Amino acid sequence: MSTPSTLRWGIIGAGKSLRTLSRFVMDLLIAPSTRDVTDVAHVIHAVASRSKDKAAAFVKEAYTEAGVPVDDKIALYGSYDELFADKDVDCVYVGTPHSHHYQHVLSALTAGKNVLCEKSLVVNGKQAQALVDLAREKNLFFMEAVWTRFQPVSYKVQEIIRSGILGELRGVQAELNVDWQEAKKDPSHRMTSPKLAGGALLDLGPYPWTWLALTLLPPSKASNSVIPVPSIAASITKAASGVDASTIAAIKFPQEDGRFVHGTLTTGLTSQTAQKRVVLVQGSKGFLEIQWATYRPESISYSAYASEEDFADEKEPVKSETIEYKTRPGGIWGFAWEADEVARCIRDGKKESDRMPLRETVLMMSVFDEIRRQGDLVYPEDIETLEKRQLD
Repeated sequence: MSTPSTLRWGIIGAGKSLRTLSRFVMDLLIAPSTRDVTDVAHVIHAVASRSKDKAAAFVKEAYTEAGVPVDDKIALYGSYDELFADKDVDCVYVGTPHSHHYQHVLSALTAGKNVLCEKSLVVNGKQAQALVDLAREKNLFFMEAVWTRFQPVSYKVQEIIRSGILGELRGVQAELNVDWQEAKKDPSHRMTSPKLAGGALLDLGPYPWTWLALTLLPPSKASNSVIPVPSIAASITKAASGVDASTIAAIKFPQEDGRFVHGTLTTGLTSQTAQKRVVLVQGSKGFLEIQWATYRPESISYSAYASEEDFADEKEPVKSETIEYKTRPGGIWGFAWEADEVARCIRDGKKESDRMPLRETVLMMSVFDEIRRQGDLVYPEDIETLEKRQLD
């Protein structure tokens, strides 16, 4: 057996309040073999926070929770620029609030580092395109971290749809509403803070969008060509702080056969999505349902009928199946699969992932721009700008 290719990670934004970042780090610490991966491996080489002590505290907490002895060889930094200058860091993981992503990724790419950045990549489409252009100019790997795309369940959903068993695709509804109790109690909570680009759309919206993209866009592939923004009709209700409390968008996706199919995106902070169905894929000869959670589904079910007539007349399906998924093999949270993708791409000299291409990231941010425009949702200028800024 050949030796796996090891990727040396640099982690920025270490802090207790960033749950996604800590879980991503914990996933890196779990042996890839527990998820049947043998060709790549991961090492946390460096961690940076606002102080060296905070970086050390984060490492201790993450390693302890993962049940792994703390590695005293990890480089600890009290500033991000120090980590960006570390020549032994192969890729930087940016897990800071998305209000700060543009500035942090800009600095990392400028310093010559490959980057994996949490969703949503940035605050607007212009920022996304500017970072994509910079990464390509510097010949660096760059990817938005949308972990759902790399979970086995997402591949299976696409396999079922593309098999034709459900017939012609007629519509997709995708939802992620979280009745966020902490945000209700704390007016300064990140989910409702305009300074942190709070609201449902940028934080939760990428997940229902991901299911619309995986089912209604052409097969994902890295390319410099731009995907046109589809027609959108959106409605937003706002929280007292001015961010979106709930957002609904009907998006008109063009298909290869010339038809248009509606995809409906629903996301919000004031209600809770039912666990029995978070996504509905409607075909001419059947349907597919995805069960909770939108970001990490535990099961899918589908029913296929012999004909459109049988489906319309509610006759018995010719095939019905429910598929359960082990969402945390080896104890991972589910982020490890996207880390494996990054490791393979960098090993193979790729500058972007075919599974999560940069043009689809730009498309999502451009779609969100239009939804925000229709709902009059704006953020402070210092987090919307393309200029280099020092943020708090």
